[in-house]
Amino acid sequence: MGNPIVSDRGADIEQTLAAGAQFMADLSRAMVTLSCALGDQLGLFQVLADGAPRGADAIAGKAGVDARYVSEWARTMVAGGYLEMDPSGQEFRLSPAHAALLADPESPFYVGGIARLVPPLAAMVEQVAGCFRSGAGLTPADYPPAMYEATWRMSAKWLRAMLLDQWLPLVPGLEEKLTAGARVAHLACGSGTALALLAQRFPASRFVGVDRHDLNVERARREIAELGVTDRVTLTRVAEFADGLSGSFDLIMTFDALHLATDPGEVLRRVAGALTTTGVLLLLETHCSTDPHENVGEVPAFLYGTSTLYSVPLSRTGETVAGMMGLPHPVLAAMCADAGLTAPQQVAAPTPFNVLYQIRRAS
Repeated sequence: MGNPIVSDRGADIEQTLAAGAQFMADLSRAMVTLSCALGDQLGLFQVLADGAPRGADAIAGKAGVDARYVSEWARTMVAGGYLEMDPSGQEFRLSPAHAALLADPESPFYVGGIARLVPPLAAMVEQVAGCFRSGAGLTPADYPPAMYEATWRMSAKWLRAMLLDQWLPLVPGLEEKLTAGARVAHLACGSGTALALLAQRFPASRFVGVDRHDLNVERARREIAELGVTDRVTLTRVAEFADGLSGSFDLIMTFDALHLATDPGEVLRRVAGALTTTGVLLLLETHCSTDPHENVGEVPAFLYGTSTLYSVPLSRTGETVAGMMGLPHPVLAAMCADAGLTAPQQVAAPTPFNVLYQIRRAS
C-alpha cells in the first residue's frame, strides 16, 4: 500500500504551500512586532499620532533619532500594514485607528506597550532552551529589567483606568470598608501601582505589599514615595509567593500572578487563613478553558508562548506548574474548595486575556 500522506501529491503540495505561507506570515509578524516595540520605545508612533503625513527626516527630528533608521522602520510598518505611504514613497501616515492602539497611552484601546515584552522574552530563548534540557527553572532576577519595565507600564495603565472606579464598586461594601479603615495585602505587588492608588484614595486603610523580585520592590517603593503614601504602605521582598501574610486582612489582591506560584493551592490556603470573616480576595487570572481544544487562536498562542518563556520557568521548581493557561475557573474552584474558600465569582473581564474574580472564606 502507498503512503497516504504522499499518495495524492497535489493535495500534499497544496497543504505544504499553505503551511509555508502560514510560517512566512508568522515570521513577518515577529519582525513587525519587534518594530512596534521600537516605535513605542523611541516615541515614533507618538510623533505620527496626529495623522499628518511626515517624511523620515521630520519623524526623526521630532523623535530625536536618526532619519536613515526611521526610513527603514517606516517601510517595515508600511509593509506590515501599520503605516500608510504617500504616492512618492517618502511620507508616512498613522491612521486614527492605529494611533488609538499604538500612539496614545491614555487611549482605552492602547496596547502598543505589550510589544515591548517581546524583545526581552526573545532574549531568554537560550536560557529557556537550557531549562527544556535540564528540567530546571529560572528566577525573576534571571530576566532582563526591560521585561519588568514593560509590564509596569502596561499594568499601571489598566490599574489606573479600572481598579478604583470600575472594579471596587463591583464588590458590595468594599469601598465603604476601605473608607472606614481596612487592612489590605497585595501578593506579587509588582510596581506597587495598585497599592499606591488605593492608599491615596483610602487614607484610613493600611496596606502590605510583597513580591519575590527585588526590582519590583524597588520600583514599588519609588511609586509609593512619589504619591506620598509611604506612611501607610509596607513593602517587603519575600522568598515565597504568600509570605508576609501576617494577621488578618479585609482585602487581599493578586493580579495576573497566581499561576506563577510554585504551589497555587497552598497560596489559596494561606489566603483563607488570613482573610477576615467578611474579607475578600480579588484575583485576576487568565481567561482560558479546561479543554485545550478551546484554547486556540491568536490570543491563546500569545499566552502559551509567553507562558513557555516566563510562567513555566518561574514555577518549574514547584510540585504544581500551572502555566499561564493552567488556572481556568473549574481548576480554581477546586483549589478554592480545598483551601476553604468559596468558588470564584466573576466580577469583570477587563481584557481579552483576563478574568477578575472575587473569592471569600467558605462559611
